[in-house]
Amino acid sequence: MSAPRGYRIERMSRARLALAAGQNLASRRHLMYGLVEADLTIPRHLLRAHRERTGERLSLTAYVVTCLATALAEYPELNAFRRGRSLVFLDEVIIEVLVERRIDGQPAVGYLPIRHANATSLRDIHDQIRASQASTDKTIAGQRWLELVPAFVAPLLMTWMQRSIGWGLRLGVAGVNNVGTANAAGWGLSPGAGTLGITLGGIAPRPRLVDGQLVEREIAHLTVTVDHDVVDGAPAARFTARLLELLAAGESVREAIAAS
Repeated sequence: MSAPRGYRIERMSRARLALAAGQNLASRRHLMYGLVEADLTIPRHLLRAHRERTGERLSLTAYVVTCLATALAEYPELNAFRRGRSLVFLDEVIIEVLVERRIDGQPAVGYLPIRHANATSLRDIHDQIRASQASTDKTIAGQRWLELVPAFVAPLLMTWMQRSIGWGLRLGVAGVNNVGTANAAGWGLSPGAGTLGITLGGIAPRPRLVDGQLVEREIAHLTVTVDHDVVDGAPAARFTARLLELLAAGESVREAIAAS
């Protein structure tokens, strides 16, 4: 009897190979990374109070999407992507959310585009995310084509999609990825294929000066990724400052609670 090898080999799924191809494309982009801290004390307090009162856990990711969509609508120069020697500016704000769910007992990541995100309520975005997470469809929406093409074709298709106006109009240029956990500090670096990416990392209590007083605040570690081919550093910094203002305010949470 032969001794056990101490390891096993599994073939990567087509979806995983396509994700890897997308990361290869992202590695060729000229990306700027901003590692910033977002004060989420007010919105998280509102979300906890709502959960204690109703039992409903509204999505923090949905809240981040509402803030990002508002900021992107205010800074339309970021709502664009490069196509050769040209920039394509989109009229509609579309935010793509990475949603994890389980298929046949295995974790799988799908892409959920939130269309007209700046005109969509937190409640509606929350419902779309929860529906995607609960879906029992074995084929992830937006990735059905992966079941139809050979694995070696996926990188070529990814390259074409990156330059396609049609796909830009379908998926938008901005994405949100929530990889964080409560009470765990740290930033996540997740280069995406779009112009703008927001990665929500760990959230932990931190001391901050507020009106001259040292108080404890709930601080999220946020990574902002921007394609330098599309926008320069100064407007990207102004956009990020506005995004942090929106995240700290909690306005869309108040609106969702008032409407419930």
